[in-house]
Amino acid sequence: MPRRAPFLLAAAAFLASGVAVASQGYPDAMKTALVLTKAPGCDLCHAAATAPVGGVDTPFGKSIVAKGLVASDDASLKKSLDAMRAAGVDSDGDGAEDLDELSWGGDPNHADLPQGGNADPITYGCSAGRVPVGGGDAGIALGLIALIAARRRRRAGR
Repeated sequence: MPRRAPFLLAAAAFLASGVAVASQGYPDAMKTALVLTKAPGCDLCHAAATAPVGGVDTPFGKSIVAKGLVASDDASLKKSLDAMRAAGVDSDGDGAEDLDELSWGGDPNHADLPQGGNADPITYGCSAGRVPVGGGDAGIALGLIALIAARRRRRAGR
């Protein structure tokens, strides 16, 4: 048996095992499929020590493989992403779905929200960086509604 035969047998066994390995086209394909502003890095599916080669070993990577991702098969990537969306996969357990986290630039391998996924509206989302005044945002909104209603009544002569 030639010296290369054991290596080729091992490589064939590894590929036949269905373990997904780095596929260079996946980041760009994910950017397109998920309409992201930038392609995710290899560390989305591979630990930094193994990226861009090696087995899938991150929570997100394991989730997408469980949903049908096959190495170097772009069609399986789309199907896997669709399956993740349909199942509402949250690999890091922070209450935010993986694909939503990717869309806002978060990392589905690490909790981006407070424990339990209940985001404080003052520190997260569209009100990030704002400080409540008086009754907070709700108080301001109610005050504006009351002011508008009073002006309309005055104009109507009531």
